[in-house]
Amino acid sequence: MTKRILIVEDNAAVMAYLEQTLTKNGYTVTTAINGLDGFNKAQKQDFDLCIVDHLMPLMNGLQFVKNMQSLSTTNSPKLIFLSTQDLAVVMQHPELKLVDKVLSKPISETDLLVNVSAVLAEQLATA
Repeated sequence: MTKRILIVEDNAAVMAYLEQTLTKNGYTVTTAINGLDGFNKAQKQDFDLCIVDHLMPLMNGLQFVKNMQSLSTTNSPKLIFLSTQDLAVVMQHPELKLVDKVLSKPISETDLLVNVSAVLAEQLATA
């Protein structure tokens, strides 16, 4: 079964890169241009994984992560958090205890695919 991934990213070039990389590797990808758009889509459809940018307009990645916890879905998606900021600083946010992986941007295609695969494998192990 194809895994469904929601990419929440306000930078069009980064979004296109992530979407293209994941699509060509067999994932079904839905995109959202900010946290509010992503949260609205997550309320209407189930995803296996959400890849979320940190700094976005309307609703940032941290607020998106918090809001995702309020959804009462039986199959909560895994979360990968992306940031251009210093990860030592970013990791101090309490919301990041709710995510499965925090990664630095820019991210290589290999690192993206390895981490997506690993996080989705954890989902299978806990299902």
